[in-house]
Amino acid sequence: MSVSAFADADFDAISQQKASDFFSNPSAKRNLLRLLNTDLEYSEDEMEEDIPSFELDGEVGILATTGNTETSMVKLALEANHELEDWSNTYFLQVLSRTTKLDDDEIEDLETNRFHLYSQLDYKLRDPQKRLFIYAEYDDNQFLKLRDQITGVVGWSQVLWQEEHTNFRYSIGPGYTKSEQESTDLNIEEMIIRATANFSYEFENESRFRQSISAEMGEVASRARSNTSISAQIYERLAMKLSFEVAFDENVAQNIENLTTQTSISMVYQFF
Repeated sequence: MSVSAFADADFDAISQQKASDFFSNPSAKRNLLRLLNTDLEYSEDEMEEDIPSFELDGEVGILATTGNTETSMVKLALEANHELEDWSNTYFLQVLSRTTKLDDDEIEDLETNRFHLYSQLDYKLRDPQKRLFIYAEYDDNQFLKLRDQITGVVGWSQVLWQEEHTNFRYSIGPGYTKSEQESTDLNIEEMIIRATANFSYEFENESRFRQSISAEMGEVASRARSNTSISAQIYERLAMKLSFEVAFDENVAQNIENLTTQTSISMVYQFF
């Protein structure tokens, strides 16, 4: 057999092996289909977004006051971001607990709690920056005397820009909410429109700035929330976080303020 025949045989074997590796790799097939689609253009950042990743942060904050009253407040929170080839998911859990000790031994201490949980699942379309989302939320808030507030929303989500250190995304869609006022036993169930906007910027020194705004508009009651935070790395995975939240809610009792603010300093640990 000639040298040329040996070369052709080796080339055929290598080609078959490469083809086998390609078709056994779903990510490679998906990226090739995107490149062959002349109607859309994809940057290297969008290709890298398909790489699976999981981030989990834990937050702890404690506040104690003494004097006329002894009050302690604890804030615990978990936030996770899960990036997959077809999905981009966010999970959030927060627990607030405030205890006020009274001078009268015959009266039990006052305890006020809030349990807040939500998740948003974004399904990526052919252009991974454009998505369809499902949002679910549960909020049991004794501070505002709103119990068992449940919200579900479906709609459109999009990443308007995403660079190395910054990104901005929004979502909007119709949904349904129900809640109960603890002091009046008033139940509210209605259709809503929910819109959100999220911006984040990471500095070169591992600090991070975040701004999120959400609004829910209904026929009976509407609410809006703005959360601004900045975190600075202290040591490896440990950071200090300063956050300021403004919330407006029409669905509260008459003796409760519609507008509330919360400023907190807490420690954040990045597990993953």
